[in-house]
Amino acid sequence: MNQQVSAQSQKLLLQMGRKIRRTLDIHTIWQQTVNNLGETLGLSRCIICPYQSSSLQVKVAAEYCQEPFLPMLGVGISLASAPHIVQALATLEPVVVESLGADDPFERHSLLVVATAYQEQPNGIISLHRCEGGSSGNGGVDRPWTQCQIEFAEELADQVGSAIALATLYQENSQRKQDISQFKKQFLLTASHELRTPLNHIIGYLQLTVDDLADDPIEERAFIEEAHRSALHLSKVIGNVLDSIESSEACQTHAELASFRRQEKSLHQ
Repeated sequence: MNQQVSAQSQKLLLQMGRKIRRTLDIHTIWQQTVNNLGETLGLSRCIICPYQSSSLQVKVAAEYCQEPFLPMLGVGISLASAPHIVQALATLEPVVVESLGADDPFERHSLLVVATAYQEQPNGIISLHRCEGGSSGNGGVDRPWTQCQIEFAEELADQVGSAIALATLYQENSQRKQDISQFKKQFLLTASHELRTPLNHIIGYLQLTVDDLADDPIEERAFIEEAHRSALHLSKVIGNVLDSIESSEACQTHAELASFRRQEKSLHQ
């Protein structure tokens, strides 16, 4: 039995490694994780919840669930009522709960909980469930969790933790690029309008003056004064645009320097 599970574990870990390298979509990583765990270990249910250090609860983001058990997808789990999850997050060690009692709303008989992490910081929880009335195969409720199964779940969680961190960073960078792109478009539209308006006034009033369309010297002077005011406004707009560009470049340089320092610090730890 142990040799069979071990072989399945190694095969699954290799498969997961390839899949992780092929995708940076965090939802795909979550679903692949619970599906592979559930199918390989014959579980009644397997869920994964993302975690942030400021969270007071975790929410089920992906699920593998056999019939006739109730699905938990989208369910929020309060950490105050889940000491096994808190323990797994705090220790980064697998936690086994052998008996939950007959009144469990999701018919769970026993649990194996492992935290996913990156650089010793937890970023998710994987919970493997055996339910009352479930299959008597690998995930049967009458069988204890084997050391091989626990180590398998732990090793897989290590890979998933790194994959989650990479996918999260990729999504954040993609969103940041989209935000910057949208800002640039809006900035160019606004700057174009603000620049063209006084420029058109300058050209218009000077054209009236050049074409001798003023009724008298007083109106001609008024045209020149209007062109002058528009020129001063245009100069101010151009100054604001240049200041905005310099500020944006300075912020980007500061962000790049901070990112470089974090990477350098990480390499020396």
